[in-house]
Amino acid sequence: MGQDKISVSRSVTLKAPILEVWAVVGDFHGLHKWHPAVVDSTREHVGDEEFRALTLADGGRIIEHLESSGSHSYRYSILRGPLPVAHYHALIEATALAGGTRVTWSSTFDPTAPDADKVIAGVYDAGLAALAERFGS
Repeated sequence: MGQDKISVSRSVTLKAPILEVWAVVGDFHGLHKWHPAVVDSTREHVGDEEFRALTLADGGRIIEHLESSGSHSYRYSILRGPLPVAHYHALIEATALAGGTRVTWSSTFDPTAPDADKVIAGVYDAGLAALAERFGS
């Protein structure tokens, strides 16, 4: 499309301690356990590299690569899938707050269709809303 990289970031503050939240959110292979659009996640390894194959509720599949992980964060990229993005790199991180935890999901990518930023924001909003329902916000 010839557009510059786009950045999208969403966050939610949850009424639960960081260790409780990260036990759910921090599992790279557990997205299907909290995101309503994901029904399954299959772990794949190639050498020392870690990947996940996500199956979406609509039957689509996304292949993602775990780039790095920290105590309460991980970075990943999308290698292929139906989302309107290329060169997609994302970060999910949790930050302890007084009385709760903030979860932030952010990314940069090249759009491959109009409104790609709205599509990605919708993905994040749906997942973070599910976390808010689970943990309270």
